[in-house]
Amino acid sequence: MSYGYVAVGGQIYGRVRASMPTTRSLQELAIVAHFQAPLPLSVMDLADWVDHFKTGFPVLQQLPPLPPSNLPAPGAPVVQFQLAPVDAAALPRMLLRSADSRYYVQLQNDRFAFGWLRTEPIGDLATYEGFEAHQRRWKQTLDQFETWTDQRFHQHPAHRLLEVTYNNALPLERNGQQKRLSEIFKFVQPAGRKLAAFTSIWAESIYPPVEGQAPKGVVQATVGLGVAVPAVKVLVFNFTGLGLVAPNEQSDDILSDIHTKIREIYEAAIIPDADD
Repeated sequence: MSYGYVAVGGQIYGRVRASMPTTRSLQELAIVAHFQAPLPLSVMDLADWVDHFKTGFPVLQQLPPLPPSNLPAPGAPVVQFQLAPVDAAALPRMLLRSADSRYYVQLQNDRFAFGWLRTEPIGDLATYEGFEAHQRRWKQTLDQFETWTDQRFHQHPAHRLLEVTYNNALPLERNGQQKRLSEIFKFVQPAGRKLAAFTSIWAESIYPPVEGQAPKGVVQATVGLGVAVPAVKVLVFNFTGLGLVAPNEQSDDILSDIHTKIREIYEAAIIPDADD
């Protein structure tokens, strides 16, 4: 789900400031619950949901629905999550933003999402409270959502998958100096060549693998060169983690497991202070 980037837990992870943590690279953090069974939403239900959340999220946008997300099947490549077609007649995905556009909620029949968005120009410092603070905000918002589903459908949707997505974009030029990829990524060796394109995708299991069984959780990392508005060359590095939720497991524990794995990958791949 593109949610609407990781400074995992602050600015680039592991750095602490005396004041509120900040980030130059993080564009978006999204926390998503994918349901076991889709909600039987109607147009009237969506209108009521918008009304339920309008106090904290008054800015409305309708978006095309996203296809269902699934973990890879056993033996399948783990660098691409499995997607299914979207019904062209499906209801739209509803996006509600806070008045300052910093936070949002999203709903379509098979998932509910909460997220943080950068509002500052790309490359500028932005205040970011960290994952734990946003996990608490997620729980409060999820409680509000489940109050609505209880009133509307007399149920709390069971979670099938939990998702944590971090989207980052880091300007490659600072103070007139062009950064090399080797100054950002530990796995890129120094070289004197200028690259017009660069892409790297890999995936890692969140939990120890069990032979013959599908993974219970996977984090996919995607790195590439891009251009942001207005015409700024950036290095994009995104992390998306999906974790299965068993009937006896707590959603908060799964979210923490996903975030821990993302943090591990980030620390292994990114050179400290790479955003300075």
